[in-house]
Amino acid sequence: MPASLQDFVRDIKAESTVLLFGAGSSLPSNAPSVQNIMDHMSKTFNQAKQNFSLAEFTELIEKKSGDRKKMIMELRTLFKKSKPTAGLLNLPLYNWKSIYTTNYDTLIEQSYKKKSKTIKVVSSNFDFGASGRFLETQLLKLHGTIEKDVSFGDNSRIIITESDYDHVYEFREHLYNSLKTDLAEANLIIIGSSLSDEDIKSIINKSIQLNSQTFAPGRITLLMYQRDDDRAILYEGRGLRVVFAGIDEFFLELAKVSPGPLFDYKSSENIIERHVGIVPTVVDVTHELETGSPDVSRMFNGWPASYADISNELTFHRTISDAIVEYLLSDGGLCAILVGASGVGKTTAIRQVLLKLKSSDYSCWEHKNDHYLDAVEWGDLSDSLDKTSRRGVLFIDEAHNHLFELNELIDLLANKNKISLIVIATSTRNNWRPRVKTPNLYKKGKEFYLSQLDKEEINQLLALVESKEEISQIIESNFAGFTKTEKRRRLIERCESDMFVCMRNIFASDSFDDIILREYASLPESHQDIYRLVSALETSGVRVHRQLVIRLLGIPMSTTRALLESLTDIINEYTIDGKNHVYGWRGRHSVISAIIIKYKFNKKAELIDLFEKVIDNLSPTYDIEVRSAVSLCNVDTGIPKIADKNTQNRLLRKMISALPGQRVPRHRLIRNLTDAGQFDQAQTEIRIFEKDFKTDAPVARLKIDLLVARAVDTPGIMKSDRLAILEQARELAVTAVKRHYQAKGVFAAYCTVGINIMRLGGSREAFDDAIKNLRLAEQRLGDPDINFIIRRFERQEASLMAANKAEDDLDIIQDID
Repeated sequence: MPASLQDFVRDIKAESTVLLFGAGSSLPSNAPSVQNIMDHMSKTFNQAKQNFSLAEFTELIEKKSGDRKKMIMELRTLFKKSKPTAGLLNLPLYNWKSIYTTNYDTLIEQSYKKKSKTIKVVSSNFDFGASGRFLETQLLKLHGTIEKDVSFGDNSRIIITESDYDHVYEFREHLYNSLKTDLAEANLIIIGSSLSDEDIKSIINKSIQLNSQTFAPGRITLLMYQRDDDRAILYEGRGLRVVFAGIDEFFLELAKVSPGPLFDYKSSENIIERHVGIVPTVVDVTHELETGSPDVSRMFNGWPASYADISNELTFHRTISDAIVEYLLSDGGLCAILVGASGVGKTTAIRQVLLKLKSSDYSCWEHKNDHYLDAVEWGDLSDSLDKTSRRGVLFIDEAHNHLFELNELIDLLANKNKISLIVIATSTRNNWRPRVKTPNLYKKGKEFYLSQLDKEEINQLLALVESKEEISQIIESNFAGFTKTEKRRRLIERCESDMFVCMRNIFASDSFDDIILREYASLPESHQDIYRLVSALETSGVRVHRQLVIRLLGIPMSTTRALLESLTDIINEYTIDGKNHVYGWRGRHSVISAIIIKYKFNKKAELIDLFEKVIDNLSPTYDIEVRSAVSLCNVDTGIPKIADKNTQNRLLRKMISALPGQRVPRHRLIRNLTDAGQFDQAQTEIRIFEKDFKTDAPVARLKIDLLVARAVDTPGIMKSDRLAILEQARELAVTAVKRHYQAKGVFAAYCTVGINIMRLGGSREAFDDAIKNLRLAEQRLGDPDINFIIRRFERQEASLMAANKAEDDLDIIQDID
């Protein structure tokens, strides 16, 4: 028997409910029905409908007319008057887990816009990873969107013909996989007009199939406008709940229930709680100090020192922290960037800085690295701080993962009259130096560098061990037996040869590698597999989470809790996105993970197989997986680490196919093709890139580098031809440095053009202009790395001039002879 609407609504918890809008659900807002569309197309194109489905009918029209663009234009005319009305306008008031639709219209998007709420729309695989704002509800459009179609040059396709379904098979499969994941511990409401509709039947059957494959499946409810008690009996027999009501009635009843916590703001003294968009993305330092407990054992074994550890004086003081605090408080700096290798203690040093700033009445927050850094929201928070005469500091660890957003945030804050929010960031030097940074990072901020422990820090470390019984108890006895002088000598030697990583490393008598390998050997084989996989993924730049591990290892979800308990203090699970059941897994330290991968993934074939599995098992509707895939392109740890360029290119092509909207894999592929001398293929990839995105700074540089490579490496052409190609590169570079005036790589490419023109005996005019522009860029951008680039090219110039002089001298001698 169909359920009553009132009883059904009482059970709804929006944050654990998935909505699927099917055929007929948009009719109350004046969207056309399938029959309306077919009638209009039949009249416009003079084609009989007969017994065709919509997909068959439109396929026939497109093939006969040869004019898809006209067909889409006619389709759009039918949607011009469609506007959300009545109940649908209340849709954005609830924090739905996710929303799916088979409809082309933009009624849902319009509803969110009217309520000034953001929604992430996915209508093609180019939209994967386009935005990662934490509180955004996702709208996944299974049939594309009326606003975009390939016939108008868009990357999205309206899925209306039989051929369209073939073209977007992979995209739809990604969305269905996303739906399957969303249904874990969540309920699904399918909204439509009639149970007799063939499209509704199809989507119901697909949903039942996906739900049956889900661990802890939820309940499926069919909310249908037209009453059909007989078919309701059939679906209830399959375990579904059926409710007969329209959208307006549904939202009317739902309005009698509180909309839920997302937009139900309550006043708070904590200023960040007034900015709901960033609350879940930060660690509040005050809260951590109030609720956290120190844990020497975890810190000793490699976990970063917590705020509670530092507050309870269980860490030794890092001298760099004083310099950073003095700069921010005395010099009025907007931002500070701490750069250093993995394992030197950057995170702990900055957490010490935050506690010092907190004692100076700063509100302190640390960004959670797995979440999107919302520059606009932080800019708004800065305004709130200013209005209340308060000050705040935001710490962004591993800032290279958020560099685009960090640049945006620094530019926003630099344009304000008063510095109310300061930013502190950390990064490894190899990830920081090559990237494009806003000039304001250097005009309004300063870089600091951290390496191994200095003498004062070593003295403080020894004092810490001697004064804190909880630490001295876990130091190995063979070190603890030395006198203070001998301890200091050995500690200096250890700190000069090793990264700090953790006290277990510094005070051990054995090699740190051996310590970690013995720990690994003591685990059961099933636990070793998890430890090995998580370490390899982390070292390769992948953001590991529970579902990814389950997919890669094929382990039952029900066993994960027991596995994690057995790996306590080795692998930690933490919440990334509770609404979507995304739980991150991480090891203690990147250096420890690197040791595991060095010994347990020592065969390149194993690493290649792992990368392949990660790409094949991507669920690109989740932003964390998109960012993980892009991180695999990291020069030092990911795909570029593979020696064989053909293997690299195969993996990059697979990634591009899965994530065509991501630029970095395309940049890497173009670079590889250029380096391999496959100039035509590189040019093809550049043309496709420009068609999809237009030219960005990396591709502008790659275009210049491609021409230089052609000029230098193409066999069998004349010197005049090489100079002609370099002249094309020069013209391209002159334009590029004007357009991409913040990209030091483009300026460097221009210098490369000039050097090669000189090397072939051409004029030095291009090089002189290029080096002049590079020096001006150094003054304008303030990036210290540009000075190294200038010196490198000056050395090349000097070497070239010396070689030319030697040749001239030889010519003179030969003439005398």
